Amino acid sequence: MHNADYLPREALERLGFASLGENVLIHPTCVLVGCERMRIGSHVRIDPFCVITMSAELVIGDRVHISAHASLLGAGGVVIGDFACVSHGTRVLSSSGDFSGGFICGPMVPPPRRHVVTAPIEVSRHAVLGANSVVLPAGGLGEGATVGALSLVKTPLEPWTVNAGVPTRVIGRRDRDGVLAEERRLADGHRGDA
Repeated sequence: MHNADYLPREALERLGFASLGENVLIHPTCVLVGCERMRIGSHVRIDPFCVITMSAELVIGDRVHISAHASLLGAGGVVIGDFACVSHGTRVLSSSGDFSGGFICGPMVPPPRRHVVTAPIEVSRHAVLGANSVVLPAGGLGEGATVGALSLVKTPLEPWTVNAGVPTRVIGRRDRDGVLAEERRLADGHRGDA
């Protein structure tokens, strides 16, 4: 298979991350800007064609998967908690232009002529962002919250809820006890194949 390898540890260390855990896999097609503001935990995989451009701190916890074509961008801080999943094509935007007023958009326009909304985002432990979903500034997911594909997150979502839609709405509850039991089994060394 062509181009299926991830960057070796030495190449990752040369990027100058604020901190870098063990067993971190980042595909060489990813665009990473602001690595000195990024803290990456252990057992993290970032798949091909992701764009991660941060002008504030980014914290990625342990056992996180960021799938292909995802983007994490902005001037607000972003936290991706342990065991979180960011699915294919997802956008986590801690800054976004306000297109509703009499402003011009785009980064090549002087700041007094544009209006950018910036706020931190947290995708908490065990949260899941479905494929091609979008999280806007001040949006976020509480512990264990999930978002269905093609959803828009504009406000913080309650823990252990299942959400979908544009904008998101609660459509169910997630099995908190089952998820946390699996986390304990993993910590105890159970592989899940027996």
